[in-house]
Amino acid sequence: MLYLVRHGQTAYNAERRLQGQLDIPLDDEGRRQASALAERLYEAGPRFDALYSSRLSRARETARVIGEKLGLEPVVIDGVEEINFGCFQGHTFAECAELFPREYADYAEKLAGSNAHGGETGRQVMERARRALLSIPEAKEGSALVVCHGAVIGYLLAQTMGVPLNDIGELIPGNAELIKLDVEKLERPADQ
Repeated sequence: MLYLVRHGQTAYNAERRLQGQLDIPLDDEGRRQASALAERLYEAGPRFDALYSSRLSRARETARVIGEKLGLEPVVIDGVEEINFGCFQGHTFAECAELFPREYADYAEKLAGSNAHGGETGRQVMERARRALLSIPEAKEGSALVVCHGAVIGYLLAQTMGVPLNDIGELIPGNAELIKLDVEKLERPADQ
C-alpha cells in the first residue's frame, strides 16, 4: 500500500512561485503543517512500515518531522522529486508569461508533453515517479508513506484515475495533504 504526502508549505508556495527542483526549505507555516500531519497520523493512522522522501529539503524536513513522531527513519528515494520547470523555476505564472511568452504558451497548451521551457514534460515526471514508487518493497507487501511534491502526485493520480495528464490542476493536493495511491493501477503503463 502506498500513501503520498505533499511537503509542507514553503515561501515559494505562499508566493505562488514555481519551485520545481530548486531546493527551497519549509517556512514556519510548512513546519506547523508537517507537525500537525505527524500528530494526526500518530493518533489516527494509517500505520506505515516505511517512510520515504524526495531528496529536496522541503520533502526531507517534512519526512523527518513525521518520522520522529511515528518512529520511522526516512529513506531518500530518487525519482520522486518535483518536476524540473526549466526556465520557469523561481518565477510566478504571470512572470513566466511575461518573460518567456512563447515557451509559456507552449507549456500551458501541452502541459503533459512540452519541454520548450527546458525542463521536463509531465509524461516524463509521471513515468520516473511511477518507476520509483513501484521499486519500493512495501508498495505491495506492507504500507509505505512517500513525502514528495504536488506535480508528482498530480501526474500519478491522473495516471491511476485515467485523467488526461493535461488536466492535473484539480488533482494537485494542498501542502501536507495525505493521498492514498492505487498501486494496481500504477502498475499499468500509461496510455495517455
